[in-house]
Amino acid sequence: MYLSKRENGIYYLYFEKDGKVNKVSTKAKLKSEALKFLSNFQEELKKRKESKLESIDIQEFSFEFLRYFEPAHSPKSLADYVTTFRQVEKHFGNVDLITISTNALAEYITTRIRESSVYAARKDYINLAACFNWAVRNGYLLENPCKSVPKPRVPEKLPIFFSEAEFQILLTNIDSQDMKDLALFAVNTGLRQMELLTLEWNQVNFGRKALILDNRTHITKSKKIRSVPLNDKAMAMLQRRKDKTTGSLVFTFDGKQGKQHPVSQGFKRYVRKAKLNPRLNFHSLRHTFASWLVQRGVSIYQVSKLLGHSSVNVTAIYSHLQPDDLRESVSKLMEPTN
Repeated sequence: MYLSKRENGIYYLYFEKDGKVNKVSTKAKLKSEALKFLSNFQEELKKRKESKLESIDIQEFSFEFLRYFEPAHSPKSLADYVTTFRQVEKHFGNVDLITISTNALAEYITTRIRESSVYAARKDYINLAACFNWAVRNGYLLENPCKSVPKPRVPEKLPIFFSEAEFQILLTNIDSQDMKDLALFAVNTGLRQMELLTLEWNQVNFGRKALILDNRTHITKSKKIRSVPLNDKAMAMLQRRKDKTTGSLVFTFDGKQGKQHPVSQGFKRYVRKAKLNPRLNFHSLRHTFASWLVQRGVSIYQVSKLLGHSSVNVTAIYSHLQPDDLRESVSKLMEPTN
């Protein structure tokens, strides 16, 4: 095991693995920093030997993790992880997993923010935190390096949603009854796109006017079972579709299951056709559901439950739509106390 300085001024650590010489960048131009990297690397190797950790490089690890991850998650989630692994390997090279220390991970996140965006960096952080937890459980790492690296904070943005007039204009421009039904149901239930596209008739309880998201056809984001109440508009639309369909899925397009990307792209075409705000997209229907409820005086806590958020703090982005309620609250200070 030795250090060597390359033409770019960076020190590289060379070491033997499985009878082959491998190298890893120390990301350092100063020899003192490179020696510190070497010391940490040797310490990790020692810990691995004592703890009988299994050696694995990025490519091998990504293959193992994605094989475990794929069966219970959506294609979109899988694609997000593939992108993260691709970026990690581009930055570090196909190195041994133990070389991704806390400091190295922090430097990677900083680079992603600088070269891409804070949103991409945050997505990578979340994905890597889950990957490294799995690595710890399976004996590839002693601890998760994400624990000591702060999660990138993204600036809060107000959700974009359809006004009632805009939504009616949109509906008049949708010439596909399947897409129109999907949009109507989305805006009356607040379901996420994959929850809608994988919804089956056996999850609908017509008697109770509710549906159950039970993680059988799609793992919900919170991974918890959720009951969603159905209003009269949603019920009428479901009954109409029930009378005309024979398959197990509630929503299909020409008799076939809809896929996320084509459905999203098709929806955007209708938004453009209606000459509405081009920033509106399919997920805006979920924002619309929440925003309309808040505007009608439904509490943030209740909206949070309906959306299936993990915390009411997530739902707080809609609180600006309650100015009258807040004004009424502070006006109570003017009232005499008993």
